[in-house]
Amino acid sequence: MNDTDSTLLSYFDTAAEGFGDRLWAVPDTSWENPTPCTEWNVRQLVHHMIQGSRIYTSLLHGGSSADFMANLGQGALDGDLVTTYRDAVAECRAAFHVAGALDRIVDYPFGPVPGRQLLGLYVVDAITHTWDLARAVRLDERLDARTVSWILHNFGWIYQGVSESPIADSRRYYGPATETSTPDASEQERLLHAMGRDLQAVRHSRSTAHA
Repeated sequence: MNDTDSTLLSYFDTAAEGFGDRLWAVPDTSWENPTPCTEWNVRQLVHHMIQGSRIYTSLLHGGSSADFMANLGQGALDGDLVTTYRDAVAECRAAFHVAGALDRIVDYPFGPVPGRQLLGLYVVDAITHTWDLARAVRLDERLDARTVSWILHNFGWIYQGVSESPIADSRRYYGPATETSTPDASEQERLLHAMGRDLQAVRHSRSTAHA
């Protein structure tokens, strides 16, 4: 991985903003829609992204892996989720921009990693869940091509030494990789398949609501 720190930080911005753009467009009737993450509906997926930003901020400030795991399954959040997400991302972004943050070893629960690698893990999570959110409520599923290409070319580095990952023997937090439908699959399709997404699943209708 030979990218400059400013380039790495730009991937964070692109990934976080991509999810935020879809979040802003979620219809009021769609918060209970199921997502490709079968254990989460739309609201729960957004909670995961907010909590993830907060947890990464905590790690960068010296938080422990025990804190990470304790906060991973926190209960539902109240209030305006769009604003809450925006604020959580801003705090996380600021934490990554602190001098020395990208070199600091953080106590990630699946293996200690430098902040630079933690940023990569954040980017993959945000990009993948952007597609999940878009699929769940029939929004634009096209992901930022530059960021997708960067992830694919750095997949091994992003997950190096991480015990729970799409390239590890254990995929407890990831669905099994799915097969690409064609030999000339796009980079976005290849990434989503690697992350266990079923691209053939029917997109959920905006008009369907369970609330």
